[in-house]
Amino acid sequence: MDSSAPLDRDVVRRRNLRRRGSILALALLLAGSQARAAHLPEWAAAIAAAAPEVPPGSPATPTRVLLSETRYSVQPDGTYRVRRRLAVQALSVVTEGVGIGYFHFDETAQIVASRAWHLRHDDSVRRSHSAPVDIAVGDAFLTSSKTRLFPVDDVKKGSLVFFEFEAKEKPYFLTLTNLFFEGAPVGLARFELELPPGWSARWTWLQGKGPEPTMTGPVRSWDLRDLPAPVKEDLAPPPDEMAPELGVNLAPPPGAVPAAANFSDWAAVSRWYEAMAKGRGDVTPAIATAAAGRGTSEGDPSALERILASATMVRDRVRYVAVELGIGGYQPRPASETLSKLYGDCKDKGTLLQSVLSAGGITSYPLLVNVGGRISIPAEGPVWAFNHLVLAAAIPGDVALPARYDSAILKDPDFGRLLVLDSTDEFTPAGSLSAILAGQRAVLVAGARGKLVTLPPAEATSHRLEKRLDLTVLPGPVVSARAETRLFGEFGRDARADYHQSSVDRRRNTEDRWTRLWPGATVKDYAVEPETGDGAFVEKCAISMIAAAAAGTDVGLSLFPGASWDLDRVPLGKRKNPVDY
Repeated sequence: MDSSAPLDRDVVRRRNLRRRGSILALALLLAGSQARAAHLPEWAAAIAAAAPEVPPGSPATPTRVLLSETRYSVQPDGTYRVRRRLAVQALSVVTEGVGIGYFHFDETAQIVASRAWHLRHDDSVRRSHSAPVDIAVGDAFLTSSKTRLFPVDDVKKGSLVFFEFEAKEKPYFLTLTNLFFEGAPVGLARFELELPPGWSARWTWLQGKGPEPTMTGPVRSWDLRDLPAPVKEDLAPPPDEMAPELGVNLAPPPGAVPAAANFSDWAAVSRWYEAMAKGRGDVTPAIATAAAGRGTSEGDPSALERILASATMVRDRVRYVAVELGIGGYQPRPASETLSKLYGDCKDKGTLLQSVLSAGGITSYPLLVNVGGRISIPAEGPVWAFNHLVLAAAIPGDVALPARYDSAILKDPDFGRLLVLDSTDEFTPAGSLSAILAGQRAVLVAGARGKLVTLPPAEATSHRLEKRLDLTVLPGPVVSARAETRLFGEFGRDARADYHQSSVDRRRNTEDRWTRLWPGATVKDYAVEPETGDGAFVEKCAISMIAAAAAGTDVGLSLFPGASWDLDRVPLGKRKNPVDY
């Protein structure tokens, strides 16, 4: 559960769920488990009394979640009281990780209680008094994002384990999100919201579909029942990216001034982030020097050249290193500091690029966006569901743009033509829009003029592969060939990442493909140009092939050899999800 996902924590909550296995094993080593005879609390006893029988034989999944419940009680001052309850049933003799309860939190939260009970296979009840373990999680170099792990020992097939966590939270802003996903089948997934008098709430399903809430006094409850076990398939989004996710916008009564920010509309989100970044993009002499002469032509470079050269400079010179401690998960570091240290996360690199462009006379705007999921940002009821920042550079009206940049141009009636730039993506050329950004909704940060915009949709022609094979039949019979592959968009991005990881392996794999296709062939003159002026990844090689047929007979050659090598394919039989490229 995460009420305020910071930029660049990169959907930490989702990745935590995928990585629980190794983390849970570590928790078992760190925490010596202790248990004492006890009685189940009423909520757990009711679940135990109605728990289904463990099915015989080998189960499809090792666990079944009987209850996953999170409750937020909003206080009049805008702080929260949070309670999480989890009930899990062990269905298999393989019980690794079943006896571990978890609670995700960050620097805004203080956990005040952690409890666990174990209804054993012999119907005895034990309460765990083990010391909980807090582990930093996520991909950031330094982070305030943590997960509390609470172990229960001696879990066997048929065991029921119950967990309860309570916390106090002082949020940065008044929006909540809840992902209904446990990595296992769930009998009842519930999110509860209790508001004080005078407060109101707007809600939307950011991902997937769900019900309207039921009301019991001041408490709203969203219940989802019988969620199936997640199915992971190749060429399909991860199961957590297809799970229902609820977003809630909270509003205090008129006259109340809570410490947390209140987003009445998307312009309020724009104002909030602009205030966070105020002064951080100031142009210093060092930044002005870095911006000078950015371009490829002699003399004064054009605006487009300055934009592309500046974006490439920030992308290539500034390493991606995320330091997300406290408010640093949302507030960028000063551009001068990022330039001096040559590392930063998406908002740091974006702020530096904005400063460099400003030094060159180019106006640009931050774009807050969500990547890596199927989040649908609502037009009404703003909810913070962003994990990435890119930049939109204004293109002067008198600048003619080559057609190759059309797929990255955002056309807005108020701001004109804007070229979307992601200085964090080291494998996508400046002026190209990656598939994970295409079509996403984003907040254009421009103070009170800020607004919700939709990034350009994905264009099939921007993500393509071109292959050319020139064959020469020589006496012998011997066939020689020269092959050239040009990969654009996501094809090019994947190839650059592969080549960056190991150019030796990339070459070896390419050579193996040709020699498997034509046994006896020899591959030479292999060459790569990772990023051409038109945004392609270009791979060339020469092949000399001694025909397998006996001398004097026809030589057989396949039509368009290697045309499908760069296309991932999967069998469609018994598939649960559509293929997603």
